[in-house]
Amino acid sequence: MNLIAPSPVVLAQLAARLHQRQAELLAQLRAASGAAMADDAAAEVLDFKDMAAEDVRALIDDAAHAHAALELDQVAAALRRVDAGTYGQCEDCGEAIDERRLQAMPATPFCTACQALRERPSMHR
Repeated sequence: MNLIAPSPVVLAQLAARLHQRQAELLAQLRAASGAAMADDAAAEVLDFKDMAAEDVRALIDDAAHAHAALELDQVAAALRRVDAGTYGQCEDCGEAIDERRLQAMPATPFCTACQALRERPSMHR
């Protein structure tokens, strides 16, 4: 397969997208922490159905916040690679990451082949 390494113009566009996503995730996490403090301050007496619904919503919110924090870490790592001049190179094999993959997943540190290897179940079970 013939991989297409991103041009400098495309790299600049991807870096801008990474910065934008970083700002969005930071805003989301800040809003979530502010909402959590407001929820704590507004505690009221609830019946069992309300309490169960609140518990489920809290679990979903916690999962969403954990996902946002993980994505924020990945975006920050990608921006460090941009600054270091290694963005677009696979962290495992060192080959260029296909531009189409970077367009779809700008924070990815791995080429498709290396990502597939990482996702393969271990043979030593």
